[in-house]
Amino acid sequence: MRISIRVKLFFILTSIILLFVILTQFFGILFLEDFYISSKKKSLKESLGQVQQIVSTDNAYEESLAALQDNNNINILITDIEHNVIFMTALLKRKDKYPVDVGKLLEKYEEHLNQNIVSLTKEQKIVTRTDPRTGTEFLSLYSIIKLPDDVVGYVEISSSIDAMKDSINAASNFILCLSLVVTIIGTITIFYVSRKISKPIEKIGKLTADMAKLDFSQRIEVNSNDEISELCKNINLLSVKLDKTLNELANANRQLKKDIEMKERIDQSRKELIANVSHELKTPISLIAGYSEGLKVNVNKEDKDFYCDVIIDEAEKMNRLVLSLLDLSQVEGGYKQMKKEIIAANELIEITLEKFRLIFKEKGIDVEISYEGNCWVYADPDRIEQVLTNYLTNAINHVDNRKRIFLRVKEQKEKVVVSVFNSGRPIPPDEIDKIWDSFYKIDKARTRAYGGSGLGLTIVKAIIEVHGGLYGSINHEDTVEFWFTLNKE
Repeated sequence: MRISIRVKLFFILTSIILLFVILTQFFGILFLEDFYISSKKKSLKESLGQVQQIVSTDNAYEESLAALQDNNNINILITDIEHNVIFMTALLKRKDKYPVDVGKLLEKYEEHLNQNIVSLTKEQKIVTRTDPRTGTEFLSLYSIIKLPDDVVGYVEISSSIDAMKDSINAASNFILCLSLVVTIIGTITIFYVSRKISKPIEKIGKLTADMAKLDFSQRIEVNSNDEISELCKNINLLSVKLDKTLNELANANRQLKKDIEMKERIDQSRKELIANVSHELKTPISLIAGYSEGLKVNVNKEDKDFYCDVIIDEAEKMNRLVLSLLDLSQVEGGYKQMKKEIIAANELIEITLEKFRLIFKEKGIDVEISYEGNCWVYADPDRIEQVLTNYLTNAINHVDNRKRIFLRVKEQKEKVVVSVFNSGRPIPPDEIDKIWDSFYKIDKARTRAYGGSGLGLTIVKAIIEVHGGLYGSINHEDTVEFWFTLNKE
């Protein structure tokens, strides 16, 4: 069973208060009476000194002694050396100032007086006695005293023990009531203190539990200036630093994953490149080898010319493939610097289209052009012409029997969008993102027929990325669009 620190503090501190209350009562019961009697003995000795001073210096000492009795709550009896009473409260009240016979005194005031006085030496004597007539206990001090004219006498100073016990009981009851009040007030105070102490600790526990769940958004409010507040500040600081460190580790981990994925993609691309290059070179090499062997045998002139044409054609295809690979490597690796300048996209498109006029005418392809805006861009004209050439070549090779190609140039706020449309079959949705990969061909047989290497769109992708633009392809209802963007500055 889990017990909160608030409850523990409350019970511990309350137990301490109760322990002190119980100890106070225990020691009060054991030692209060002895302490009170010890104090009374000391008071009797002090009263003895006061009696001695009054008797020695004051001729009318009866009134002063009577006042001392009332003030100190004591009884005083003074006799001479012959045991005749010199001063006694009862005699004073009767205005009887004459000596009383000691025999009658002993009969009236108990035999212990004579015994204690007779046994006195120079030392004081304190005894406990009981009045046989009333059963009252007294604490009595007996001592030799100097009377006027250097006469030696005896003195008894008594205080009622029963009155002392009443005082002790009253003090015990007061201590008990005070202990109960202290317990109640202490319990209330402890409840408040334990709540005040445990509240930030509970917040610390909640915050550390959230930190264990990797939630570092919570903070502890600090309103004091003590060790707990210092702990709260340190935990807040720890939470901030852990949050920052974990975020940095997460970012580093994400970057590492990206680097690993990129490395894996590079390795995969390298493997695919080797496989694709091998595949692309396999056919022309096989054809060249086969037709070269055919030239060794005796063939007529027509066959010989055909064999040579095939060898030359396949060698040119291999040369184009190698040049394309070299060009792609230079663009992607940044070895070939872009010679950017402010150019008119409209004029560059017209120059590029002019090179395709004979092809359009031979294939019977209709070309439509649309310009929106001045369309000035910051780009390398040779490279952008290469992009347009690849787009137009791709559009020509995949145009359907409607034989329509459409170019649109549109100026936007910070860039220019160039789009090339052709009437052709739509690109399968699962392949529309793959066509930008090296050597990827949707229709491999048809690509082989027009001599494509599968690198044209990959080179477009590399060139546009170096220019900081975007590229893509979109299937429309009756046409396919290839587009790219160029920055105006």
